[in-house]
Amino acid sequence: MRPLVLSGAILSLAGLAPAADAPIAIVGARIVTVDGPTLEKGTVVVSGGTIAAVGAEVAPPAGARIIDGTGRTVYPGLIDALNSIGLVEIQSVPGSVDLAEVGDFNPHARAWIAVHPHSEAIPIARAAGLTAALSAPTGGLVSGQSAVIRLAGSTPGELTVKAPVALHVVYPTGRPTPDPTQPFREPELKTFEEGQKEKKRNQEKALRRLRSLLEEAKAYGSALDEARAGRLAPPRPDLPMEALAPAARGALRVVIRADDAEDIRGAVRFAEERGLRLILAGGAEAGRCADLLKEKGVPVLLKVLRLPRKESDPYDAPFTNAATLHRAGVPFAIVTEDPDQARNLPYEAAMARSYGLPAAAALRAITLSPAEILGVADRMGSITVGKDANLVVTSGDIMDHRTEVVQVLIDGVPRSLETRHTRLYREFKDRP
Repeated sequence: MRPLVLSGAILSLAGLAPAADAPIAIVGARIVTVDGPTLEKGTVVVSGGTIAAVGAEVAPPAGARIIDGTGRTVYPGLIDALNSIGLVEIQSVPGSVDLAEVGDFNPHARAWIAVHPHSEAIPIARAAGLTAALSAPTGGLVSGQSAVIRLAGSTPGELTVKAPVALHVVYPTGRPTPDPTQPFREPELKTFEEGQKEKKRNQEKALRRLRSLLEEAKAYGSALDEARAGRLAPPRPDLPMEALAPAARGALRVVIRADDAEDIRGAVRFAEERGLRLILAGGAEAGRCADLLKEKGVPVLLKVLRLPRKESDPYDAPFTNAATLHRAGVPFAIVTEDPDQARNLPYEAAMARSYGLPAAAALRAITLSPAEILGVADRMGSITVGKDANLVVTSGDIMDHRTEVVQVLIDGVPRSLETRHTRLYREFKDRP
């Protein structure tokens, strides 16, 4: 029987989503493997939801559904390594926002429980070539735990790839944060020296509290171990301490958000003192601490499209940050941090590429590097035999805004590129 030949776009629009175990072969395409050489004309075979073969001489298996890749480029699915996708729909509608719990200490908040599989942000990100993201809670001192999710599925369980991935903490800056439940009051005027002293006092107070919480969690974890071994009675149930204990004991990565160089150095010191497995998030001034981050082996989740932190900074300071980290040998992933902006992940990388980051490093920063940092590189991030078949077929360079994403496969299944944007376009495009 002659194999069915369909372009990626037609396959998607026709809704022909085969079962994950049905063989699919993308033939004649330019294949960017990321962890190996780029094949100018090759074949990728997908079977059972994983990549079964890739190469220039690979022949499609008998009965495989063929996707003609002539003139197309195949990339591994993009990964946004820091986002709150699935946790917020409309910021101004409280019922659609599940970013944070009440209070500033919520290590037991679990993103993979709260994530909304039918969020409109998921298909929009998917249509831009994203196949996975780290969905993370925000706010407070200890925000909660994150999960790597695939951008396809109808239940939280179907979306979840790995959970928990990390505990998320905001490094105390000492700056006052407004309380939205209290009426606005004009801030008390202080001299610069008074303001700096107050900031330092507030920061030290918050760090003492965080140290105390971590020590309490370590003790609680030890008590749980003793109870499981039958040597002690179980401690009183304490969900926050039970959730914090793995991070406090070094078993779970800790993502600490810090932007200023001084705060970044402080976060690195704090993590080293407490034995925390640190991942730095934010990192607006990470380039100024590149040597320290390299020495301590601290990876960075870096946002590129942002404004400079200080008036004295050059306009391109955020754009050159990635190139600085790359030259220093600091592992990093480029992120968007915002579900509404997840579709711009390729262009975050493109901006860093325009300001000195090599093209291959820019692509790696949104594919294999985030997979490595998040501990899922055995499953995704490159076009490698045995990994999940998360693939993106494009009309050209994925970091070029003129490029069209024509096909997305997640776990070997072609996914619809229909979004709220395309539906509205079709509805209103012919109106006068």
